[in-house]
Amino acid sequence: MSKNRINVRFTVGFTPEQASRLDELNRIRRRKGENTSRATLIRDAVGFYLQHQGDLVGSRRAIANSLEGKIDALNGKVEVMAAELTAFIAMVNKRREGK
Repeated sequence: MSKNRINVRFTVGFTPEQASRLDELNRIRRRKGENTSRATLIRDAVGFYLQHQGDLVGSRRAIANSLEGKIDALNGKVEVMAAELTAFIAMVNKRREGK
């Protein structure tokens, strides 16, 4: 993410343990050659969190929930149609047999 796109700032407090863990993650990533910072790690974490919220429109979780609902509805329609087809086939067979 380029710096010129970052124009909203927040002040967030962390517990000493959270800050320590964040610093440790930052050190690990830097040792692996990644150019990272506390701010980048926090932005990534917030982005990840937001994408996994089912009640946030446009999040991956909300899209997945919507898709799951549509698939369930479609499955229900297919089951109804299959039952109707089975009944129709049974009716045709009865007529063929003259019953």
